[in-house]
Amino acid sequence: MRPKLSIVTPSYNQAGFLERTLRSVLEQGYENLEYIVMDGGSTDGSVEILERYSDRLAGWVSKPDRGQTDALNQGLRRATGDIVAYINSDDHYLPGAFDAAVDALTQSDALWAAGAARFVDIHDRLISVWRAAPPVRRRVWWLLGPWGVPQAATFWRREAFDRYGLFREDMHYVFDTEFGLRLAFAGELPVLLDRELAVRVEHEDAKSWDLRPFEEEQKRFVELYRSRLTRAERVSLATAQALRRLGFFRATGAASRLYRRVRPLAN
Repeated sequence: MRPKLSIVTPSYNQAGFLERTLRSVLEQGYENLEYIVMDGGSTDGSVEILERYSDRLAGWVSKPDRGQTDALNQGLRRATGDIVAYINSDDHYLPGAFDAAVDALTQSDALWAAGAARFVDIHDRLISVWRAAPPVRRRVWWLLGPWGVPQAATFWRREAFDRYGLFREDMHYVFDTEFGLRLAFAGELPVLLDRELAVRVEHEDAKSWDLRPFEEEQKRFVELYRSRLTRAERVSLATAQALRRLGFFRATGAASRLYRRVRPLAN
């Protein structure tokens, strides 16, 4: 039997997208699947959708929580899979994503795997594709970029959370990027797939529509990981920060790419 795969979906008032998300998980045809939905007490018809699919879910709740990170960690504590991932309730997986991610992990020693994510508008028109890339050699840029991979196309061995902890509940926007940095600084780099595994939908009600909270929160990466840098790296960091303040360059890393607004490629 294939390794047990647990998928967690945090959701709040996303009834317009939720069913497609559910179907994208349940119709993968993966033989050993555990699917958990953590709804934050939606009032828009989401509960009715969950009730229709309840016999195909390993578990679901609909009650107030302390936000997305809290909901995810609650779901991860419930999950019993050897491999875990999460998909937001306005995004969805592409066919074959689970088999591709599980194969990549079982054929390597890596604790996590990351593929590519397709970004579309609400009419499913392509905006861009974010393909995961390894971090650059200089760790200073892991923090200033910052480095990261597409969340929706990322899968972890359960061991990653058992060894390095759950998502930071004092972060609400870039907690997934922080967890990736936590793993990378511990020497745990992901196995990368060029294949598109998931779709991120850009829409005005999405949490990521307003970039400012994400940009503000990712500034904490420096304070969190400065002590992990060598003395020479800290000097390099200070120099890079000074140059950035003077406007010599702008952030071009993963989080910036993820939340950048670009025009659709097709009409």
